[in-house]
Amino acid sequence: MATRGTSEDFMNVCDRELGIDDFYDVYDEIKPLSAHWKQIAISFRLRINTINTIEAKHNGKVLNCLQEVLECWLKKDYDFKRHGVPSWRKVCVAVKEGADDPALADKIAQENSATTGGTTPHPLPATTGGATPHIEEAGSTAIISTPSIYVPKTIIDFKIHRELSKLQEQFVEGIQKTIEDYSASGYDAPDFIEYITARMVTLLSPHENTLDKVQAVRKEFKDIKTLKDFFGLLQDKYTSWFKHQPITKLVYDYPLEYLDPHDYDYEIDAPTFWSRYKDRLHEYFEKWITVADPTSYGITDAPSGEQILIVKVDRGDYNQNDLYFLRKAIPAELDKPELKLYLCQVLPN
Repeated sequence: MATRGTSEDFMNVCDRELGIDDFYDVYDEIKPLSAHWKQIAISFRLRINTINTIEAKHNGKVLNCLQEVLECWLKKDYDFKRHGVPSWRKVCVAVKEGADDPALADKIAQENSATTGGTTPHPLPATTGGATPHIEEAGSTAIISTPSIYVPKTIIDFKIHRELSKLQEQFVEGIQKTIEDYSASGYDAPDFIEYITARMVTLLSPHENTLDKVQAVRKEFKDIKTLKDFFGLLQDKYTSWFKHQPITKLVYDYPLEYLDPHDYDYEIDAPTFWSRYKDRLHEYFEKWITVADPTSYGITDAPSGEQILIVKVDRGDYNQNDLYFLRKAIPAELDKPELKLYLCQVLPN
């Protein structure tokens, strides 16, 4: 059976927007996955502050946490304009990639297909630019055009997928560590807002760095009052497991006041944590960057006679802006700047 990417797997799932009235329908489907509530919350793109609040509020009780995650998501208490509104397709993606249960994801997809519960395939998330991919019918199989930054096929490798999941978990942990350390040192959001908005090149790619976009970003940060909201906005919209520079540069430029271990429970401070994180990211790139013949990956638009550079990634909806920051994150000794870079999505099973 051919391997398909996530966006292809669920293109025919009902595109109807879900709301709070659909709570029980969705909850009944994903209740068995309550132990994975945090991964589901991340897949739903809830804010890190929201996830941390839910965990603290329910003292880690997984069913209660899952219920509140679902309630927040269905009420669109996240950046839905960027990540898209709740839908059955996103439930399927969260179940398959977040909770690692492709069988249940396929079952939900079949029960909520466009032919039984909707009319049209659901468009890709907003991070792709909001465009619906071109689909051609070939018998009963939909053939979907692959974005040019991706190789046309995904790979199944649980080991690589697990490494990517660990990087994402460590990235989220690093943000929480940064909030705790700088709060304990007496910093607050206004200390950082002027700093971050003066460094738009760490937030926006050359494709995005227009006057209108810069002004919109500055407006977003202008009224933020707390460190949780400041780093929450960075985490939600302007950073990722490979786009860490907005945070790592900040922690290196703003020294922490001395934190007494007797007054504050921590093992390592934020700058040390992020230094180690960059080492882990370097190790990942060292293992999973590949120089390949384009024909072996089905690439037809590469320069004739040249090889290509491939990086294994966790999702199938990264865009040109993400590609720019991913390439910046690749250590110079591992990059091949003369080669065109492609992404290859990795699935767990």
